[in-house]
Amino acid sequence: MTAVEEVTGSRLLEVEGLHVEFLNDGAWVPAVENVSFHVNPGETLALVGESGCGKTVSSLAIMGLVPRANGRVSAGAVRYAGEDLLAMAPDDLRRVRGDRIAMVFQEPMTSLNPAFTIGQQIALAVRAHRPCSKAEAEARAVEVLDHVGIPDAARRVDDYPYAFSGGMRQRAMIAMALSCNPRLLIADEPTTALDVTVQAQILELLRSLRDETGMAMVFVTHDLGVVADLCDRVAVMYAGQVVEEASVDGLFRRPRHPYTEALLASMPQVATPGERLTIIPGQVPRPGEVTTGCRFRDRCRYATAACGDGTIGLEPLPDGGAVRCVHAGTLVLRPPAGVDATHATQVATGPPLLEVRGLRKEFPITSGVLRRVKGHVHAVDGIDFTVAAGETLGLVGESGSGKSTVARLVLRLIEPTGGSVTIAGNDLAGVRGRDLRRARADMQMVFQDPYSSLDPRATIAASVGEPLEIHRGMHGARRDRRVVELLDLVGIGSHLVRRYPYEFSGGQRQRIAVARALALEPRLLVCDEPVSSLDVSTQSQVINLLADLQERLGLAYLFIAHDLSVVRHLSHRIAVMYLGRIVENGPAEEVYQRPTHPYTEALLSAIPVPDPVRQRQRERIVLHGEVPSALSPPSGCRFRTRCPYVMDVCAVEEPPAFRTEAGTTVWCHLHTSGPVLAGEPVRALSRAPGAA
Repeated sequence: MTAVEEVTGSRLLEVEGLHVEFLNDGAWVPAVENVSFHVNPGETLALVGESGCGKTVSSLAIMGLVPRANGRVSAGAVRYAGEDLLAMAPDDLRRVRGDRIAMVFQEPMTSLNPAFTIGQQIALAVRAHRPCSKAEAEARAVEVLDHVGIPDAARRVDDYPYAFSGGMRQRAMIAMALSCNPRLLIADEPTTALDVTVQAQILELLRSLRDETGMAMVFVTHDLGVVADLCDRVAVMYAGQVVEEASVDGLFRRPRHPYTEALLASMPQVATPGERLTIIPGQVPRPGEVTTGCRFRDRCRYATAACGDGTIGLEPLPDGGAVRCVHAGTLVLRPPAGVDATHATQVATGPPLLEVRGLRKEFPITSGVLRRVKGHVHAVDGIDFTVAAGETLGLVGESGSGKSTVARLVLRLIEPTGGSVTIAGNDLAGVRGRDLRRARADMQMVFQDPYSSLDPRATIAASVGEPLEIHRGMHGARRDRRVVELLDLVGIGSHLVRRYPYEFSGGQRQRIAVARALALEPRLLVCDEPVSSLDVSTQSQVINLLADLQERLGLAYLFIAHDLSVVRHLSHRIAVMYLGRIVENGPAEEVYQRPTHPYTEALLSAIPVPDPVRQRQRERIVLHGEVPSALSPPSGCRFRTRCPYVMDVCAVEEPPAFRTEAGTTVWCHLHTSGPVLAGEPVRALSRAPGAA
């Protein structure tokens, strides 16, 4: 039995002095420099930091996956069970990779082969590392899919990746990684951009698998709330270096590096609603742009002249951690502060700017040459809401609940099946051609992915100026002056107007998308998941920008997201959607602090608390299963198939609306059949045994 097959000593993985370089314009540029950390058996180590800090590159180097065409590991050692993986022959490394060490990538749809079934792909991984027959490998595929919670695994094993939801695809990736019982799992942003409920399911799955098998994990993320929920130790990376290493409790109790403090402070979960989020100014320096001294000093509020001198090493601390900061011995940094639970964001008053009544959208399902209709997808099924001038309505819910369809219906990008949409008193029903174009000047949209929203072949001046040419007839110098004004409004300098989208960071691209949306001076912005895939530091910048613009211009926002902590910070009111219907609607703080619908309670429970002690003590509500198909929604209450408080009446009657004294409207039988709650928050059920 070799050292790779049997772990000896206390450390399963040791990374020592790792250097990774990439070829750029004929020169080798360092992306990771002198990175060292270790992982013990059964332990979870988090690698955290903004995009561009070297987290993923470090993970790829451990797996031997740095592309050889333009990348190389120029120095260092990666020892698994005492044997250096970097010194292994390719064939020997392949026997370890996928067997003893496995990796789960960020985007499962691009990691899974669309031409093979899920079962075939898992079976191929098994047969690559285990002497077994095809039938035995297929049986193992069913076993691991069942183990990670795929319902009816024996049938779903023959499905292709497109037939799985995002959460199920990620579970399938985890199943493939676990098929050979690895001792170490590297998870690279496995929950980024997933619904909070799906994220909670994935985290609970990884936690249970770790506890059952004794597997160690390296968990790559920029979400410190997830770190508090899952991890034992943390290595904070910045600009290709580890700047702090600590236990998870120690990191949240007392951060030792200013960058760690800034990351913790920029989380929406620790900010007071309505106030501006803490931001980290500037950007992570690109590889090759770093200089001597502290790489964070240009963004650090504690920086002094001493921070620019020489090379700053990673110094050990008495508590077992380490920090790379010349002022570590004198700085007293702040842990994330608690949130004032009594704070309430004032709700805007006045006539509604946007009024939606009875809005419905059904997509026909057709078949055959004659395209006969055999059913309808009930994407949006009779919803009502209003948004006043200067107000933000947060629309939240899981993927598949109908939020993005509502956004497109409001903007008349798709035609409604029924109901009405009124903007500034003008009913958009039946409006066509030039009249619709004029109406759309009052409402614009900011999409989730700004890179796919901006023309990659056009400069940002051309992208932002295009609406001015089409709708206002502006050209030449007059248009350019207005473009500069718009970009200045969102914090983009005029010297950047001739650059292309690829030359900007994700946060800058989203600012450009907002500038384009503001070109026609709209009164309503529909923001569809505008921050869901951004780093926490970049996310805080965009949220602050939207709040500043609302204050300055009096804009109304329909803000769509799946993360209630983000929505809470920006919104005056929150509407919670599930399977095409609104199930709860009310003042933001009331919905957040005292949820009256079980679905809202589950969404809130799924948000990790950025405090390891509180996170371990809090009661988790993990929703199991997927959102039912909108082609054939459940009878009665649509949430009943996943509700922990389901009653007999839920299957036969649709819940009526119930308005609480606090101004929340909820659609749930718990408030009207009995009544059990009668306007009280869902947590009151714990004080009423047998009520549900």
